[in-house]
Amino acid sequence: AAWQGERLFLRPCRRDLFSPHSFPHARPASAGRGTMALAHSASEPSLSGRQSGTSTTLKAGAGAMGLTPSGSAAALTTNLYDKMTAEGKFRDYVAPKIRPSGRSITVPLADSAERDLQPETYFPLPPTPAKERRFRKLSDGPGEITVHWGLRDQKLPGEEFRYGIRGVKGTTAEDAMKAGMLLGVAEYKNSVNERVYESNKREPLGKPHVRGHTLQMLPEGFGNASGVPVDGKKIIYGKHMQPDTEEVRQQYRKTHNNYAPGERIERNYNWPEETKGKNFAFGAGLAAAVEGAGAKMALSMDLEDDGTFKRTKLVTKVNEDYRNVQHPKVTKKTHYKQGAFGPPVPEGHRFGIKSASSEFTAASCIKGRYPLEEQMPDSDLGRCVKPGRRNVTSEDRAFGVPSIRTDIPAPHPSRRSIADECSYGDEPTASSILCPQRFDNKGIPDREFLIRRSREELEELMENMPLDNFDFDSTWAESVQLFEDGLPLVSLDAMLYVHSRQIEHHVGTTLKGLHLTTPVS
Repeated sequence: AAWQGERLFLRPCRRDLFSPHSFPHARPASAGRGTMALAHSASEPSLSGRQSGTSTTLKAGAGAMGLTPSGSAAALTTNLYDKMTAEGKFRDYVAPKIRPSGRSITVPLADSAERDLQPETYFPLPPTPAKERRFRKLSDGPGEITVHWGLRDQKLPGEEFRYGIRGVKGTTAEDAMKAGMLLGVAEYKNSVNERVYESNKREPLGKPHVRGHTLQMLPEGFGNASGVPVDGKKIIYGKHMQPDTEEVRQQYRKTHNNYAPGERIERNYNWPEETKGKNFAFGAGLAAAVEGAGAKMALSMDLEDDGTFKRTKLVTKVNEDYRNVQHPKVTKKTHYKQGAFGPPVPEGHRFGIKSASSEFTAASCIKGRYPLEEQMPDSDLGRCVKPGRRNVTSEDRAFGVPSIRTDIPAPHPSRRSIADECSYGDEPTASSILCPQRFDNKGIPDREFLIRRSREELEELMENMPLDNFDFDSTWAESVQLFEDGLPLVSLDAMLYVHSRQIEHHVGTTLKGLHLTTPVS
């Protein structure tokens, strides 16, 4: 840290620099706080005149080792409060003799810009231990041979050392080579016996392979002269070479895929005449497309592509029964091959062994069998029950804010912020999100159909409804009779219910008594 004017500048430094053996010229740690005096910086010019006879290099070396120039240990750190007090940076007019409470920042005594810019000289890093030095990647110095860390400091045997086990003295290689060697008459007799073999005739030992050719070498040597030398460039890029014919080019294109630059691949398709026009394009035109025809064809799985019904195929009953049993249809249960009525077990039979260790079933575990007292909230939820506390009250109330803020009015949904995480009790539940109502996508909840409205309001709502043979007056009169209070208010659900009863009555009358229902009136 360095103090300049009215600003405190902090410099990054190593933790181990603040040890008691990092800076020289500091008082011993045993000195009292009141009598503590700060040493001068090692880089201060006035210090050189006081300590004559000692070179600057020795002083810096002693400071790097945590020793004074005389070789004794010194306290190298102090706190910021004592340092600023000694330098007169501020004065305490209230209680100068009383030390303030708290802990001041620890700062070095002999800190300077020179030491911070040359940390390798004044604060050298500790060397790597000898046992760990070989594991470093940058452990090789200039001119050193790179050796794998597993082979460093490895004790190898001397040059005269030989690996392996010494063999038992016996027959040497020289004796083995000379064992079958023949000399003199014996060697001649053996060669005469070997002449009868074809291999000895064609491949005699120590002579070239004999192929039976009679070669006569010319004075110039083997081969014929090439004539006048020609530049290889003219042979590779010949100017007077005739180009290949179309037949040869087609053959090379087939055998070597040798296409000319920009040449299109020709597959020899027999295209109709319509495709040769300039404006021809593949695919069905917009004029021939019928809206919804593709989706209808995909959904009509029981029809052919041309719209006709699939033809009946006669197959054996055994194969069809096997297919129905082994491969069940979609949305149908799997056939377990236990007979038409299932396995031959009595009615009410349950497979498995009844648990004898507990009386609780899976249903009881899911539903729970806790009494009402255990289902109630804990007695200390939101209130203090310890005697002697200040928030103990005899009132039946809970402290804190509820999770669902029903104690305050909820803002209108149109003015509610997206960032508002507070729940006011008017938000949909998980059940309504998984199973939405019928007209939720239009913003109409089901409760709107149950609200009783006047005749004018209902007539305005049902004015644009596409209902055939709908008589509003008769439907209104029958809907009023459903409510036994005599008020001229009817819900939309009651109107739709009466209208559905009228439709059922009309259909039953048209079908001459089939599914005939009694009219509402």
